[in-house]
Amino acid sequence: MTVQWIPLITLLVVNFGLDLWLFRKFKNEKKWPRLKSGVHAVLSLVLLAMIVVTISIPHRRCENGTFVAIMWMIYIYYTFYVPRYVAAFVWMPTHLKHSGTLTRKVGGITATAVGVLVFIVMWMGVLVVPYQLKVNRLELEFENLPQEFDGYRIVQFSDLHLGTYNGNTKFVEECVDSINGLKPDLICFTGDLVNRLTSEALPYKTILSGLHAPDGVVSILGNHDEGGYFDWPSEDDRDADVQALIDLQEEMGWKVLTNDHIIVARDTSEIAVAGTIYFRGWPFPKYGNLDNAYPDFDTGKRFIVLLQHIPNVWKLERYYQQRVIMARLCDEVDLMLTGHTHAMQMMVSIFGHKFSPAWFVNEFWGGLYTEGDHKLYVNIGIGMVGMPARLGVAYPEITLITLKKRGKCVVD
Repeated sequence: MTVQWIPLITLLVVNFGLDLWLFRKFKNEKKWPRLKSGVHAVLSLVLLAMIVVTISIPHRRCENGTFVAIMWMIYIYYTFYVPRYVAAFVWMPTHLKHSGTLTRKVGGITATAVGVLVFIVMWMGVLVVPYQLKVNRLELEFENLPQEFDGYRIVQFSDLHLGTYNGNTKFVEECVDSINGLKPDLICFTGDLVNRLTSEALPYKTILSGLHAPDGVVSILGNHDEGGYFDWPSEDDRDADVQALIDLQEEMGWKVLTNDHIIVARDTSEIAVAGTIYFRGWPFPKYGNLDNAYPDFDTGKRFIVLLQHIPNVWKLERYYQQRVIMARLCDEVDLMLTGHTHAMQMMVSIFGHKFSPAWFVNEFWGGLYTEGDHKLYVNIGIGMVGMPARLGVAYPEITLITLKKRGKCVVD
């Protein structure tokens, strides 16, 4: 048994225990015990069969349509079990040995209502939230910014994961129209155009070619763009697919920055826009190379925007044992734009403060981070992967950043 099967089997065993407990409770109900226990038993068996079939499919070798179907089946499975777990958590204390009849009745009604609410929220996360595109507008002020770039408009978008849309182009068209409608000077895409294969992006080539800005569209590769989630016959096949994705973006009119940079000029002033292949922490290889992306980091004379898929490398010395680059990102890059986290596609807002379980995994999981005059912005992305849903207020995001000379940053 391989390690990855252990959590799956543990989950099935725990769910079976929950099903058995609920079956016994339904069987002892005074009203319609056979109907309740029978429906519950049939539903549980259907879900068990579905998840066993799903996890048996070789997802690292299947076509995109099958891969998307696997995501959907796993999510459907969870939409029936998560509400039951929440309902059981509410229900159990009211069904202790000395609980009165009224307490049990109120507990049952409350548990049912809470379970139904969770079920609705999970399906809102499939049918509604992923298509409620949100534009976040920021004004970021820098002392180091040339006066000629005061008011310069950058639109950032990230993590399209086109394969999850499985050829449906409508929402991607809406995203392109929204980006163009913001009239940016520069458009930046911060990685994960696809889930696994370059072929996922082919239906969207014409649409994404419609992105326009005076200084162009620049992009970088994310971890999913590197072909690491598909079992290739050989490394050469994997490299060929990655190169095909780069070529496709170039054909769309995008400039792919693979440890490279461009210079944007206004009159006699310039800013640099650099992009690195994504970094990965130990023990994985580190593909990004700042020195290749922009050899003149140590000059301190030119305003630098860095595109990098992984946000946590903003303070690189915390994450690598070899302190080759140290804190260069935080100390020498004026503005770093990243994606990757998706806010785990789950986020809530309480009195204007946003919370996501991504915080437990990524120190920098979404929004703006500042240290001195250096800033990091983490875009939570547009698309979905892992589950075909965005829960709560984890709306797909486009970010409009207006650069200003001097002062403090203001977030709308």
